[in-house]
Amino acid sequence: MERAQLSAAQGKARPQLSAARERMHLSLEEVGKHLGVNKSTVYRWEKKGDIPQPLHCRKLCELYGISARELGFDEIYIVDVQTVNETEHEEEECISVFRRQHLISRLMSIVWHYPLNDARYQKLQSQVTLELEDNSMNDEISRRDALRFLALVPVDLFGLSQSGPVFKKGVSYEDILKHCAAGIVACWYLRKGKELAFANAAVSKYIPTLKAIAYSAPTPQRKAAADLLAQCFLLKATLAWHTTDTGNEAIPYAQQAETYGKQAGNLMLRILALRTQAVGHCRANQWKQALEAAQQAKFLLEERDRQDKQKQPSVFSQPAEEPLPQLLYSYVYAGLATYQAYHGRKEDALSYLRMAHATFSNEQAPIWIDHNVGNLLVNDGETYMHLGLYKGALDSLGQIDTQYAQDVTIPLTDRVESIFGQVMAEVSRNDQPRDMAFCIDRWIQGIQGAKAIQSQQRINEAIQAYTAMCAVWPGEKQVKNLREYLLN
Repeated sequence: MERAQLSAAQGKARPQLSAARERMHLSLEEVGKHLGVNKSTVYRWEKKGDIPQPLHCRKLCELYGISARELGFDEIYIVDVQTVNETEHEEEECISVFRRQHLISRLMSIVWHYPLNDARYQKLQSQVTLELEDNSMNDEISRRDALRFLALVPVDLFGLSQSGPVFKKGVSYEDILKHCAAGIVACWYLRKGKELAFANAAVSKYIPTLKAIAYSAPTPQRKAAADLLAQCFLLKATLAWHTTDTGNEAIPYAQQAETYGKQAGNLMLRILALRTQAVGHCRANQWKQALEAAQQAKFLLEERDRQDKQKQPSVFSQPAEEPLPQLLYSYVYAGLATYQAYHGRKEDALSYLRMAHATFSNEQAPIWIDHNVGNLLVNDGETYMHLGLYKGALDSLGQIDTQYAQDVTIPLTDRVESIFGQVMAEVSRNDQPRDMAFCIDRWIQGIQGAKAIQSQQRINEAIQAYTAMCAVWPGEKQVKNLREYLLN
C-alpha cells in the first residue's frame, strides 16, 4: 500500500469493526488472543484507525465471517489483503510471536510508525499508555527494563544532553518530539516505582533541546514542544520532593510547567501546574500560598465549566467538546480539602473532600494527572489529621495497604507516605490508648520503603514520626532501637 494512502486511512474510527466484535459478544482481549496481538492493538484498529497487517485483517474476516469491505477497510487495502501469499503469512506470524513476547518491540513500533505530520503527541502518548496498561502478555524482557529503554531512546538516538540543546544533521523536529513524548510517558511510569533518580536524570536531558524547539521551530512544533516541556517540569516538580534534601526546587519547576502549559494553550496542564505548586508550598510549610494556588486551579476549572454551560467561545485553546477529565477535578478538590482543613475551616474542608470523592474516576486519563485512589486517601488522611479527627485519618490511610496490592497505579511513594501518616495519627489520638506495637511495625515498613525508593522526603517523614514516638513513649527501648534504621 502506498504510504500516502495508508496515512489517509489512519485516524478514522471503524464502527463496522467494533459492531462486528460486539455482535459476537467478544471482548478486545478475546479478539487479541485469537489474532495473536494485545487488546490495545485491537482498540487502535477500531477507534484510532490504525491499519492491521494483512494477515490480521484476513483473520478478522474469518473470525467475524464478513468481508474486509464490510469491516470498513479501504479498497486498496482490501486488494493488499487478497494478494498476501502463504509465505508472507508465515513470516508475519513469526513477527507477531516475537512482538507478543517483547514489550520494547511493541512500544517502539508505536513510536516509529507514528505519522511525522501529526503534532498531536498526546495521541501518541495515549497509545503508549494503552500498551503499558495492557498486562495480558508475559514479556521476556522486564517491564522496568522496557521503560528505561524507552526513556533513554531520545538520549541515545539523538544525543540529547542536560548541558544544552542538541540537533543532529538529518534529524527533524518531529523525530525528536515523538521520541521525547514516548520517553516522558516512560519516565512517569518509572516515577511510580523505585526508579525516581533514573526518571529525573532522563527527563532532564530532554529539556534543553525541547526549549530550543519551543522558541525556534514552526508554530505546530513550538506548541508541541511547550506541551512536552510542561509535562517534563510537572514530573521534575514531583521528583524534587524526593530527590533533593529540601524539595524547594519543586515550586519553580511547577511555575515553569504553568508557563509552558500556557504557551501550549493546554488548560489541563496549567491547572495541574497550579495544583503542583500548591503541593510544593505545602511541603515548604507555606500554607497560605498553597491554598491560593489551589484556589487558582479551581477558578480555571469553574471558569471553563461556566463557559461550556453558556456555550460561549472559550478563551482557552482546548475546545468545549473535549471535557477535562473528572480525575482532574478530584485532584484539585482533594488538595483544597487538605489546605482548608489546615486553616481550621472544617465545613469547607469536608465539603471539598466529598467533592473529591464524587468526581474521582478510574477513566483513562493522561498519566501526568498525578492522582489515584492512593493519593485521594492520603488527602483524606491529611484532612482528618488537620481537623483532629485521628480515627478517620487512620481509617483512610489504612485502606491504602489493601488498595496498593490491587491497584498498580498507586505509586510506592504514596504508600510510604500513608504508612508514616498512620504512625502520626496513632501517636496523636486521645480517644483510646496508643498502640506502640502498631506504630513500630508500621514505621519499620515505612523506612524500608523510603530507602527502597531513595526518597529524602520520606526519610524526613520517618525522622518526624520517630521523634513523635520518642515523645509519646520516652525511655522505651523498642522505640529507641529504631534509630539504627536511620543510622544505617
